Amino acid sequence: MAGRATSKRPQDSHRESRDSSTSLPPNPAAELSTGPLPEAPLRHLLLDFFTRHWPRYLLAIAFLIGVAGLNLLLPWAIGATIDALRDGSLDHDALLTRLWWLVAAGLALYALRYAWRVALFGTAYRLGTEQRDVFHAKLTRLDPGFYQRHRTGDLMAHASQDIDAVEMAAAEGVLSSVDGAMTFVLVLGIMLFAIDVPLTLLALLPFPFMAWAFARISRRIGLRFRESLERFSDLNDQTQEAFAGIRMLRSHALLDDEARAFSKRAAAAERVDYRVQTLEAAFSPVVFLSLSMATLLTLGIGSWRYLQEAITLGQLTSFSLYLAQLIWPMFALGWCLNILQRGAAAARRLAIFHAAPEALQDTGTRDEVSDHSLRLEVKEFRYPGSQQRSLGPLSLEVAAGESLGIVGATGSGKSTLLRLLSRSWPLSDDQGTLTLGGHPASEYTLRAWRDQFSLVPQDPFLFALSVADNVALACPEASHARIHQALSAAAFDNDLARLPAGLDTMIGERGITLSGGQRQRLALARSLLTEAPILLLDDTLSAVDQVTERTLLTTLARLQHSERQGRQRTLIINSHRLSAVQRCQRILVLEDGRILEQGNHRTLLEARGAYWRLWQAQQADRDSDAPQGVRS
Repeated sequence: MAGRATSKRPQDSHRESRDSSTSLPPNPAAELSTGPLPEAPLRHLLLDFFTRHWPRYLLAIAFLIGVAGLNLLLPWAIGATIDALRDGSLDHDALLTRLWWLVAAGLALYALRYAWRVALFGTAYRLGTEQRDVFHAKLTRLDPGFYQRHRTGDLMAHASQDIDAVEMAAAEGVLSSVDGAMTFVLVLGIMLFAIDVPLTLLALLPFPFMAWAFARISRRIGLRFRESLERFSDLNDQTQEAFAGIRMLRSHALLDDEARAFSKRAAAAERVDYRVQTLEAAFSPVVFLSLSMATLLTLGIGSWRYLQEAITLGQLTSFSLYLAQLIWPMFALGWCLNILQRGAAAARRLAIFHAAPEALQDTGTRDEVSDHSLRLEVKEFRYPGSQQRSLGPLSLEVAAGESLGIVGATGSGKSTLLRLLSRSWPLSDDQGTLTLGGHPASEYTLRAWRDQFSLVPQDPFLFALSVADNVALACPEASHARIHQALSAAAFDNDLARLPAGLDTMIGERGITLSGGQRQRLALARSLLTEAPILLLDDTLSAVDQVTERTLLTTLARLQHSERQGRQRTLIINSHRLSAVQRCQRILVLEDGRILEQGNHRTLLEARGAYWRLWQAQQADRDSDAPQGVRS
């Protein structure tokens, strides 16, 4: 226990270094940025959105002008009424009429406020939807290497917190800036030209101090809010890791360690958020201090001006009411600066993400495939950032309808070969060429290319949906009969019969309620339902027993040779178990990314080379394990 208490998981030192840092942490997406970012990403983003949706914004501004006009009318009407009552020129009926006009103005204010909120916020919410659509589309175009270098929690923060901040800038930011500025200008104009110029100029003396304080506070908020977003990403990532690895943490008695690490990261996020809230709280004292000084000047100088008969009592009352109405524009200015600084920090993070290069360029125009023969020539392929060669030199041709088995030791390039064929990883011109039906892969659209392939990985991903929904993921229109047929072909009949709700059984996140073999067969059924012309199995049968394996191979052989629109399905199996590929028409033996041997099962055994040695070793292992049996 002592040894375990002092040990740390590999990510702990990284977490501690980030949590203890007082400076802004580097954004990992910045490493992928190849071109200059926009000088002001938020401004470019909002201008583009406003240009496309200007009619609705103009409508919202028109409603805001109506609200501002009615708000300005009320102090003037009250002041005029006071003067009329003081002069005795207002009788009972006239006073009642004015009161009814005030009630009507209040109802109109209610209607206009409702209308501008619907017009403004309803439009701004479209920006959030657009940005999430663009964000998701970008994610689908990024290569797997991007996801190896970036944390899931950080990407989730981009899709939630960052886009929310940008959306708020398009809603609250516009409201605060337009409404606040308009109200300020109109109120100031009435105070200057309709009441008293000297009194207005004196009342405005504290305002330059307020503008200076706002500028300093908003700049600091921008810096702190960017750090807040980074800390939120850290916390998001920690939460996602804890949920995904909860069973491992329990089995290794690391729950207490994880709780301490989570608490430390949550405390770091709380400290930064508290600093942001502290800065935001500074706006209110500045506004009240400035307006208090302006009110003192108004009462002092205004009373003197009234005694000098330069203004009337009603004008002094109206002036005081208008001065009170400047509270909202001042708060609006502070809130606007706060919202825009938040949006600017979030928009810059999003711009860095969108600047990440897309290794998989979807520039092809061909979307029809008539011939499914494959040809792959690899000079040398290395994963980005790796110094080790993963594949090549290698030359491979696969005829349409052929069954091909790929075997080899761990790290020999089996999975890499399947990823290149399915274009999960890009293959540049200097690395090699890939053709389908005689046409280079770059001529096809990514959608057309991937429609021809169905890749079943060793560790398939299942969603927290029902069995039927997971199988019919790529064919949502599939009937229950077709789903049953696919499950039967994947040898899932007996398992389905044991599930409490059959096809409607919810399997939990990532299929947590199923065994490894069940998850693999469910993913295989999903691929069989798509009827893609080329089926790629990446060690898909590794978690099933030998009886189930033989059943599946027999089914795959039968399905491969069944006609589908006049064509036969191409089957490429990558497996560390030779029994899974022995029925294939051709078998490749890979070693260090090269083809060491190739032929069918019989000829490779007769050659007594690497394949023969692997076969002998696995046969010996199977014989030694036979008494204990193999469990699915």
